[in-house]
Amino acid sequence: IKALSLWEEVYTPERGSALWISLTDTFSTDVFFREFKEAPDYVKRWRLRQDSGDPIEYVKKAKALYDSLGVDASEKPIVFSDSLNVVKAKAIQKACDEAGLKASFGIGTFLSNDFQRSDGNGPSKALNMVIKLYSINNIPCVKISDDIGKNTGEKGAVKYVKDLFKIPEA
Repeated sequence: IKALSLWEEVYTPERGSALWISLTDTFSTDVFFREFKEAPDYVKRWRLRQDSGDPIEYVKKAKALYDSLGVDASEKPIVFSDSLNVVKAKAIQKACDEAGLKASFGIGTFLSNDFQRSDGNGPSKALNMVIKLYSINNIPCVKISDDIGKNTGEKGAVKYVKDLFKIPEA
């Protein structure tokens, strides 16, 4: 919640609350939802982005969170961006429709990488890269994804964070 608070200080409603979309798998979605539920005002303001794990289960968890806090789920679009293709997006859309949620999709690497070639011959080749923090002031950074293969950070730091948030080892 601290990160969301700091983000709101920079991107005030006047400057762009459209950017209030939370990537929930920084320390795992379960940890995020556990903390998010304790801050109902943030739940009402922020939208969600699913980028790892089972998207259909994510829909169920998001719907349960909104229902438990009396938040109108139909006003809370979720951005799905994890290894999508048209078939997967259609299945997610169906699950969202059934749950009364809105869905938005970033297919492949093109959520923020949809540039056209300067010579006019179609789209540019996707960079297909991810930039992650390694450390801040010599303190190691980690990401605890819902997909174990996407976890990043020094082994000891990952273990520390998993212990801190009671995230089971896979």
